[in-house]
Amino acid sequence: MDLLKWVLFGVLPAVAAVLLCVGVGGPRFLATALGVALGVPLLMANGWPGWPWNLSVDHGDPFAWLFWTVAATAVVGTCYDARVLWKPVLLTVDVVVVLAMPWLLSAPRREQWTTLHQVAWLSVAWIVLAAVWWTWRRVARQWPGIALPLASAMVLGADAFVLRERSAAVVWELSGVVACALTMAVATATWRRPFRCGTGAVLVVTVAHTGLLWLGRVEAELPRLPLLVACLAPLGLLVSFWRGFGRARGFAFACGLAVTATASVVAVVQAW
Repeated sequence: MDLLKWVLFGVLPAVAAVLLCVGVGGPRFLATALGVALGVPLLMANGWPGWPWNLSVDHGDPFAWLFWTVAATAVVGTCYDARVLWKPVLLTVDVVVVLAMPWLLSAPRREQWTTLHQVAWLSVAWIVLAAVWWTWRRVARQWPGIALPLASAMVLGADAFVLRERSAAVVWELSGVVACALTMAVATATWRRPFRCGTGAVLVVTVAHTGLLWLGRVEAELPRLPLLVACLAPLGLLVSFWRGFGRARGFAFACGLAVTATASVVAVVQAW
């Protein structure tokens, strides 16, 4: 996917999805917008992935499984934010999908791993997923405006640079597309008030962040250190919840964002 194709089939559909879903429908459709923003370039780059029941769990295509994981979380996330279905049911489905994602995306490499290696890597992946999801969800509740889309756009942008340095074709471009979509969501929020990043949208962002980095590890052999630093960069926002900041909520978030930005820069430098 060269620059022109990336803009035409990646960035423009992402911007259009955000403008249509968020600008017209409101923030509760941010999960849908992000799902379209990531799904369209995936289809353009790899074609139709086939239905999940026709894909192999042990030998399947990671890109195909990423597409269906994003599609599932986008649908369930939209239902959650729009309060269409019972929340415990939606959360259960999301948890199952997220737990399955590292296993499905690591199909090409699992054959080379020992049982201990599989347990170690999958455990780390699940812990990181849970930690990032919990952190971003807490940030979205504490600062319900544009704080989370702004922070996650920065993180996904750094992911794109990390993956690009490892020549992870398509994967880094997808990270850049999601970063552009989140940036557009921030811009949309300037006229769409009130803006609130719901739990469903947070989950889609988390899947995009961790899933694309994991895919970079599987497809382009992204080194462990840049992978872990980039994955854990969002946890820098936990600094924002230090009680020592008191009522200075804006300053607290700025400090957390600075720590996250520093971690992202370190990941880029390590991957260089």
